[in-house]
Amino acid sequence: MAEPVDGRPGPGALALLEEAVQVLRQATFATLVCHAAGSVPFGLGLLVFWNSLTSQRLSDRSCALDALVLAILLVWMNCWRAVFAGRLRRQLSGAPGVHWTGGRVMRLVASQSFLSASKLVVLPLAALVGFPFASAVAFYRTATALADSGDLDPPQLMSRARELARVHPGQSWAILPLLAFLQLVLAINLALAFAILPLLIRMLTGWESEFNRSTAFLVRSPLFAVFVLIATWIVLDPFAQAVYSVRAFHGESVATGEDLRVALRRIRAGAVLAALLIFGVMPVRAADAVSAAELQQSVQKAMQAPEYGWRVPPPAAAGIGSRPWVLRVADKILDALDSAWSAVAKGIGTVLKWLFGKLGNAPVSGEGAAPGGALHWSLYVLMAAVAGAALWIVWRRRMFRRSARPGAAGGTGVAIRIDEENVTADLLPEERWIELALECLREQKPRPALRAYYLANLAWLGQRGFIAIHAGKTNREYELELRRRARQFAEARGLFSANISAFEAAWYGLHEVPEVAVAEFRERIEGMKKVMA
Repeated sequence: MAEPVDGRPGPGALALLEEAVQVLRQATFATLVCHAAGSVPFGLGLLVFWNSLTSQRLSDRSCALDALVLAILLVWMNCWRAVFAGRLRRQLSGAPGVHWTGGRVMRLVASQSFLSASKLVVLPLAALVGFPFASAVAFYRTATALADSGDLDPPQLMSRARELARVHPGQSWAILPLLAFLQLVLAINLALAFAILPLLIRMLTGWESEFNRSTAFLVRSPLFAVFVLIATWIVLDPFAQAVYSVRAFHGESVATGEDLRVALRRIRAGAVLAALLIFGVMPVRAADAVSAAELQQSVQKAMQAPEYGWRVPPPAAAGIGSRPWVLRVADKILDALDSAWSAVAKGIGTVLKWLFGKLGNAPVSGEGAAPGGALHWSLYVLMAAVAGAALWIVWRRRMFRRSARPGAAGGTGVAIRIDEENVTADLLPEERWIELALECLREQKPRPALRAYYLANLAWLGQRGFIAIHAGKTNREYELELRRRARQFAEARGLFSANISAFEAAWYGLHEVPEVAVAEFRERIEGMKKVMA
C-alpha cells in the first residue's frame, strides 16, 4: 500500500543517480535530440552574446536586441527541456505518447516563460541565503518534469511541483554535491581536451593554423572559460534533469502508487487468480492460524524494529559551549573547502604547466613556410594497425552475439560458452540453462554450473516481467529492479540477494564451489519460484 508523502528520508542519492543513468541509457535517440534542440541554440546564443559584450562596443539598441533574442532562446530551451523530461517520465511509467495541440503548447510556453524569468531571480537569492537552495532547485527541476502534463494549468503545475520538492529534503541536499562534483570533473576534462586538441592536431598531422600557433593565448582568454562552462552544461544537464525526473516519479508514486501500476500492467497471465489467492484465500487462512494474542505480540515486536526508530524522541542536546556549534562546524567546513580548493588549483596549474611545456617544444615553422614537423610514417602504420585490430574485435563480438541468439543456427541448440563474460540470460530459455548446469555438474565443473543456474534464474524473472535483461546491467541493478517490482515478495527478494552474493563470491572471487553450494543455490531458486508463482 502506498504511504503518504512526508519528510522521512527517501532512497539514497547514489541509487537515484544510478537509476537516472539507466533511464538515459534506455532513452530513445529522439528523446535525447529534444534536449539538444533547446540547449545547443541557447548555448551558442549565450556564447555569441558574451563575445559581443566583451570584445566590441555595442550600441544600446544592438545590446537590447541581442538580449531579446537570448531571452527568446531561453524560453525555447526550457520548453524543449520540458518535452525531454516529460518523455523520460512517460518512459518510467510506461504511459503512451501525448498528442500536442495548440492549447497544450500555449500552456507549456506560458509556464516555462514564467519559470524561466523567475528562476534568474529566485535561484541566486536562494544560493545567497543558503538554506532554501536545494528546495528551490528541486522545485524548478520538478516543474520542468511536470510541464508537459496536459491536465495541469500553470498554477496547478507550480503547486504540484512545490509539493514534490518538499518530499525527502535530505535527498535534495545529497544530490547537489554529487552533481557539482561531476560538473567539476567534466569541466576539467573538457578544458584539457579543448586546450590539447590544436596541439595534438599539429603533432599528428604537421598541419599548422592560427589556432595551434596561439594555443596559450586561446586558453588564457576569458571566452575559453565561458565556452568550457557552456559545453559542460550542455553535456551534463540531460543527466541532471533525468535525476530530478526520476525523483519526481518516485515522489508521485509514494502517494499514487504509479510504480505499482507499472508493475501490474506487465502481468499477462494469472493476474485474477493471483489476486484471489492473495486477497481471498490467504487472509482467511491467516485468520484461522493466528490467534489474537500472537497477533498482538507480533505487532509489538514490529514496532520495536529499527525502521520505526523515528518515533523515539532524540536525546537531549549537550551543554552549549562558549561558541555555538553551528559556527564551529561552519568554520571547519569552510577551512576544509578552502584547503581542498587550493590543493586542486595548485595541482591543475602544475599539470597544465608541465603539459604545455612538453607540447610547446615541438618545432614551429615561420609564417608562410612548410610545416615544422610531423609524426614518423611508422607511427601512422601503428595507429592503423591498432584501429584495424579494434574493428576486428568488434566484428568478432558482434558475430558471436548473432550466432548465440536463440533463434539462430538451430534455435536452442546453439553452443554457448558459459565462461564468456558477454553471455546474457536472454540468449537461452530457462530450461536450456538448467540443462547446461546439469551437464557441467556431470563433468565435475561446479563453478560454471553455478553460473548457468544464475542465468536460468534471471531468464525466469525476465520471462515474468520482474526484471528487464540487458547486457549493460550489473547484478546490483538487477537486485534494485527486483526490489521495486516485487515489493510484496520480501522472502523472494532475500533469496535472490543471497544467490547474488554466492554467485559473485564464486565467479568473481574465484572461490572454490563445492557441489553442496550449488545444491543450496538451486534450492533458493526453487524457493523463489514457490513464493512468486
